[in-house]
Amino acid sequence: MKFPTTSGSDKHGRRVTLPTDLDGEQTLVVVSFHLRQRSLVSSWREFADELREEFEHFEYHELVVGREGGMLPPMSKGGMSPANASHRLHENTVFLSVNKQAFQRQLGILGDQTIHTFLLEDDYVVRRAAGVLTPETAGGLESLLREYRDVQNRTSTGVGSAGESPS
Repeated sequence: MKFPTTSGSDKHGRRVTLPTDLDGEQTLVVVSFHLRQRSLVSSWREFADELREEFEHFEYHELVVGREGGMLPPMSKGGMSPANASHRLHENTVFLSVNKQAFQRQLGILGDQTIHTFLLEDDYVVRRAAGVLTPETAGGLESLLREYRDVQNRTSTGVGSAGESPS
């Protein structure tokens, strides 16, 4: 499934088009719908930050989804002051003001009672999960990232280019 194309803004107010503007050959996107879900997001954020240090090809983004035409509450940007906001938000947070139900339908999400995570490769969802990070989910994600990196390394070093004869 292709990740839906939509626009939002980053924590600095710059326009971002998803999934085009997302960095990383493999990108983990964590989608939340309510402020109370921020604690669920934090388990993924810490793990993703560790993965970013280990895997150069990996990137991470948090999507905070608000309703179309609505404004996100001030608390979603960190509370009282802009300085406070920048400290409380992940650098890769993107705010979306969309038709929530249509967006959920495009992603195959039923309801907004928990967070959802999507691993993207070339704008396509290759793995998904719902809720808090579990050891099983973490292990599966690490394995996918390691496998992808190993395949890329073999390809870039010429291993696997069979069929060429020495001259």
